[in-house]
Amino acid sequence: MLAGVSRDFAGVHAVVDVSLAVERGRVVGLVGPNGSGKTTLVNLATGAVAPSGGRVAVGGVDLTGAGSRRFAAAGVVRTFQSLRLFEGQSALANVVVGAQRRVRPSLAGACLRPPAFRRRETALRQRALAALEGVGLADLADRPVEGLSHGQRRRVELARAVAAEPSYLVLDEPAAGIDPDQAEVLVALVRTLAAAGCGVLVVEHDPALVDRVCDRVVGMVDGSVVASGTYAEVAAHPALAAVLGPAAPDRR
Repeated sequence: MLAGVSRDFAGVHAVVDVSLAVERGRVVGLVGPNGSGKTTLVNLATGAVAPSGGRVAVGGVDLTGAGSRRFAAAGVVRTFQSLRLFEGQSALANVVVGAQRRVRPSLAGACLRPPAFRRRETALRQRALAALEGVGLADLADRPVEGLSHGQRRRVELARAVAAEPSYLVLDEPAAGIDPDQAEVLVALVRTLAAAGCGVLVVEHDPALVDRVCDRVVGMVDGSVVASGTYAEVAAHPALAAVLGPAAPDRR
């Protein structure tokens, strides 16, 4: 939950007194023109940057200024506009990194590999494979990520986030560079996560996807929230109508 948060950069007001709640089991969309403050708001919601004012809480715990590691430990997981994969590693190895979020590393375990350590490794691998299956990439699990298409690589990043078993998932332009069939996989996956109790915040430019997947949409302009409601209601706001496209007629 963001309560009256603001963020200034060298005198520039990137986010101004914004309050935003993402409930468990709900999908919230964040839309607005480039430069409206969406990315800064995402960074505030995930602990990447600290607010200049206001409060940020996760699950009722105040984490204002705590840093991204504390947010991750509290169950906040995100993807990025620019892909951040481990080149030279397989799709499976990349997703296993996400599955390890709740695991404390042990040097002794890694060296001695006792039965408990091997069982944990097997469980992590199975969770990662299940996440890849969820995004339709199980058959490419052993393929190096540099050999995958952009859309496939984006789905690997999404699978890594899912494997982390988030309580809150922040998706920053998840549909960028993917085709309509892959978008269908994305919609189904987000709705499945929400049904399982995950709170999801989606930053996305595709109006059809936002309209189909989000329970509520929030519109930003010049660092401030100017509208909240359905996608159609937000897109009709005078400050947003010129930059947001219409939703698809066959939504939901």
